[in-house]
Amino acid sequence: MFRELRYRRMEQGERLKTLSPLTRGCAALGCMRMSDRPISSKQELARFFLDAFKPRDDWRLGIEFEKLGVNPSTGKALPFSGPGGVEQVLSRLADRFGWTPKLTHGRLMELEREDSRITLEPGSQFELSGAPHRTLHEMAAEVTTHLDELRAVSDPGKEAWLGVGNQPVSEWKDMELLPKRRYDIMTSYLPSQGELSMAMMRETAATQLNLDYEDEQDAMDKFRLSMALSPLFTALYANSCISGGRPNGFLTRRAYIWQHTDPARCGFIEKLYHSDAGFSDYVEYALNVPMLFVVRQGNWIDIGGEINFQQYMDAGYQDYRPTWDDWLLHLSTIFTESRFKPYLEVRGADCPLPGMEMTFPALVKGILYDEQARREACEIVKPWSTVERQALYLTISRKGPDARIHGSSARERIVALVRTSLEGLKRQNQRNEDGRDESVYLEPLLERLEEGRDCPAKEILALWKGPWKGNVSRLVEYCRF
Repeated sequence: MFRELRYRRMEQGERLKTLSPLTRGCAALGCMRMSDRPISSKQELARFFLDAFKPRDDWRLGIEFEKLGVNPSTGKALPFSGPGGVEQVLSRLADRFGWTPKLTHGRLMELEREDSRITLEPGSQFELSGAPHRTLHEMAAEVTTHLDELRAVSDPGKEAWLGVGNQPVSEWKDMELLPKRRYDIMTSYLPSQGELSMAMMRETAATQLNLDYEDEQDAMDKFRLSMALSPLFTALYANSCISGGRPNGFLTRRAYIWQHTDPARCGFIEKLYHSDAGFSDYVEYALNVPMLFVVRQGNWIDIGGEINFQQYMDAGYQDYRPTWDDWLLHLSTIFTESRFKPYLEVRGADCPLPGMEMTFPALVKGILYDEQARREACEIVKPWSTVERQALYLTISRKGPDARIHGSSARERIVALVRTSLEGLKRQNQRNEDGRDESVYLEPLLERLEEGRDCPAKEILALWKGPWKGNVSRLVEYCRF
């Protein structure tokens, strides 16, 4: 579901009545996709979103779970190449656990097994791109298996995998860039747009959740709410306070890095906060984002921001004309706090500490897949003005749950949000073989909050300055999966 959507013809009639004019025009065209077929009109671009519509009974969710590889003794990032590199870890996983290797120019950078993938980010951040699951119980089983397998093929004295939001010691300039043409182009272009874009590419790690929607209204409601809640998610999971081997002045440096990457494709889409916004508005936004590249016969063509997708639609680029694959690739270069690809991806959380990896999917599912929880969550953020939202977004990286909005701390909203999600999961009533519903995955988070422990970074800083005495190896042991 989340990797490659199967395009299908849509039923018209009542369903079309729920769509915006642009989207209705697209649906009327039919939705059989040919990846290399040219796009004939702007109306067609919304078809990706139409094809993602699913009835509630068919809703699934999938995790994107990044983690950082380091040397346990020094805390320095693992390289991609060489005998102690991440490429060798991938090879061992393939040999021992039946993953299918996917080579790029002879280098191993990806594994596949059924509907799951293991991929690498530019700094060799190790990512599980999980299969679509009906329940959190199924997702938890996949995550547990993934971590068990990763530990089984890793030398504990040489390779540790951390639940933190950025590299604790190594800086991007000292790290090997994954040998992908896509990342070469991004490395060439992004520094001109944001001073910390290289740190974003190589140093950071996050957790994201992919979700379904049943129609345009449902999609936009989820999108607006997830954007509004994103600063609270970021504050709650703040977990990137150590970098360069010392405290960096942030609770979530990862969030600060993203704020200084590329404003044209990061942050929030203000127009989509409006209640009458639809897919057409998202299309308009995406059309105006500068393009990075297109691919032809496996070759990456560097566009480097010379034109946006609207200009590409109007006049092409050199001898190239827009195709469906170009549009889907372009959507993948939008890094807003929530985005459509065309399923909904909710972003914004640092990679969590060990034992907390399922709490973020649970938190988001409890809210976005339950109507009552969604209404209650909307009430939490409803009073915030545009100025207040933006101020919270900008201050959360240093202050975390202590950031102030609308007269009180973000922490008060976070506690209310977690309780709202917990009840939402109970109402969804999806039980495992032991009879436990999915709220079990939020209980550790709620317990932490009730004990006054509101984000991992505060605990890490206290330990760093106290019993750890600035010892990086102690940090590694605390944060390793």
